[in-house]
Amino acid sequence: MKIFALSLALLALLAAGASAQVPDTYTNLKVLPQDIGKRELLGTMKSFSAALGMRCSDCHVQKIPGDFSSFDWSSDEKPYKEIARGMITMTKEINSNLLPAATGEHDFQVRCVTCHRGVENPRTLDNLLLKTISKDGIESGETKYRDLRENYYGSGSYDFTPMTLATVAETLAQTTGDMSGARRMVELNLEMNPDHADSYLMLAQFDLAAGDKDAARVNIDKALAIVPDHGHAQRMLQLLEP
Repeated sequence: MKIFALSLALLALLAAGASAQVPDTYTNLKVLPQDIGKRELLGTMKSFSAALGMRCSDCHVQKIPGDFSSFDWSSDEKPYKEIARGMITMTKEINSNLLPAATGEHDFQVRCVTCHRGVENPRTLDNLLLKTISKDGIESGETKYRDLRENYYGSGSYDFTPMTLATVAETLAQTTGDMSGARRMVELNLEMNPDHADSYLMLAQFDLAAGDKDAARVNIDKALAIVPDHGHAQRMLQLLEP
């Protein structure tokens, strides 16, 4: 959230300078209309920046950092510019053809922010955490989650509901067999969401897999203390009865 707010503030501060330095006529427009007006062009560019948390210099060549007059707007040197063109073409196809065909409606459109939500790479949080864990280990995954939560919680950029960490834990347990890492993700989930009954049931399942029925019973009781009529918890408890 802090990063997103900072990006918006930065855009506001830079808007006047950008408007003064962007030319009134344009060259090398390949996907935007050739007759687009200056105000519309600047508005489009600012919407891209806010949606992706990026700056003009990420796509456009700026010869002198901080100097808007040094931008070479027509240059295609930076690869992000061509990626942006591909994304614009994709959203046009979605909005003009695919969405109307799928929904029968013409009054809704996807935009950059629909997927990106203020971040450059629009990976879902569970995907990002699993990628981090696979590359750098469970501790790095936990650190990544805490850092993202600190900076983005409440912004809508990532899904910080309990289901995200539950999905990560389940994937680690079922796909990679990393029961220790899975348990750590569930414990992190309970730290962040102490009233999530299903997380206690996941711990109970891990306990049963390890042959520890007493620990499993304790965690099932904790789940039932939160949701007394939890059907799955009641069935698990019945199975543990002698």
